[in-house]
Amino acid sequence: MGTRYEDQPVEQWAGPGSLDPTPVWKQYLLVAAFGLVALVLVAVVAYSALAVELATPPAAVIGGRVVLGVSDGPSVGGPAKLYGPPLVDAQHSFYLIQYKPGVFLAIRAAGFSDLTSGDGGVSVSDAEGGPPPTFDRYLVSVEGTKIVVNTSRVLNGTEVVPAPSDPTFR
Repeated sequence: MGTRYEDQPVEQWAGPGSLDPTPVWKQYLLVAAFGLVALVLVAVVAYSALAVELATPPAAVIGGRVVLGVSDGPSVGGPAKLYGPPLVDAQHSFYLIQYKPGVFLAIRAAGFSDLTSGDGGVSVSDAEGGPPPTFDRYLVSVEGTKIVVNTSRVLNGTEVVPAPSDPTFR
């Protein structure tokens, strides 16, 4: 048997339907659908990045972040404030403490007695200018008039690793 199509048996020939390409309008629909999905994904990512700016405190926003007003936070050296349901679920409840002016600490509430009364076994003076090393806590940042607590990840320990003093590492 040769390699020309005339030399092949008729039963091996491809019918005319198999050679018909996908209509162009279906290809355009497919490209448009992928483009729309990409735009929706970009919009979701953009909203999650701007959610903290757009939220009115107190609010829980996408990404496990809680937005609070600085004026609603505890005073320096005052008792801790408990934030829990309905703002966050019981598993992510936290106590917020301001141990230095403008510096906040969010301690995970799981495993602690009531810290809001001031006699829960933890005082602000235990911090000694920095966060206590043994508490599970959440990352806190102050952005303008808003306190942002990231409850999606628990921080354990405060081991400080010094920067190398060798100038070749700079």
